[in-house]
Amino acid sequence: MITLQGTKQKEETLGLIAQAWTKAKVGQEIQITQPNELGGKSLEKLLVLNIPQASSESRNKSRIITLIKTSNTPPVIDKWLKHTELRLVEETGFYSMPGLFGWNKIDVGSQMLLDNLPDLKGVGADFGCGYGFLTKNIISKNEKIKIMYCFDSDLRALSACKKNIKHNEVDIRHVDCTKAIPDISPLDFVVMNPPFHYGADEDKSLGQKFIETAAHHLKKGGVLWLVANKHLPYEKILNERFRLVSRLVDEKGFKIIKALK
Repeated sequence: MITLQGTKQKEETLGLIAQAWTKAKVGQEIQITQPNELGGKSLEKLLVLNIPQASSESRNKSRIITLIKTSNTPPVIDKWLKHTELRLVEETGFYSMPGLFGWNKIDVGSQMLLDNLPDLKGVGADFGCGYGFLTKNIISKNEKIKIMYCFDSDLRALSACKKNIKHNEVDIRHVDCTKAIPDISPLDFVVMNPPFHYGADEDKSLGQKFIETAAHHLKKGGVLWLVANKHLPYEKILNERFRLVSRLVDEKGFKIIKALK
């Protein structure tokens, strides 16, 4: 049996199901667990409609859906496989794919942060760069940037960045931003829109660890530029690790913070 957990993004979940189907042997079971609060009922209906011999049961506020691999592949499998590939999103002009944060839109918070940044120079980093929206715009507007690091723990995001950003000054790396980062230059600035979910669950500690790592790598006099949802509790760690913390913007459910090392 192949088991998989559905995600909060419908397209990503369908891509995972299609991948599991292609890997399974004829007669093998594929079991998908999808919480009702993340669209379990609608996924159940979609799979029962499109996949022969699909069955489902309700358990622990989730739908447990079982597929049996057949020798004839349903037409939707090839369609859903496309959700596992990078694509050019016409609405944004960026390459992206389901599963990445805000994959098919420009995130409101990230745009707000970009709109409030001053001219930047020296060595900088984008912590949790996603498909590269901030980095691409920052590097194109600031000629005095020597190096711009693009950090993310998701290899899909880094693949998107490599297609979206064509600048010699950009260094794209597979990095866990919750920990100290090896072999990088001291930073003059960091920009971030840190994650606060682990899977479907909220995890406020992720952003706090991002801030701690940024403080570790910034030079004295370096600046952290942060956008976050208003309710996220980042002020305590910011005031502990930075000598001057200013809230520049407080609107549309977001806060933009400048923190001086």
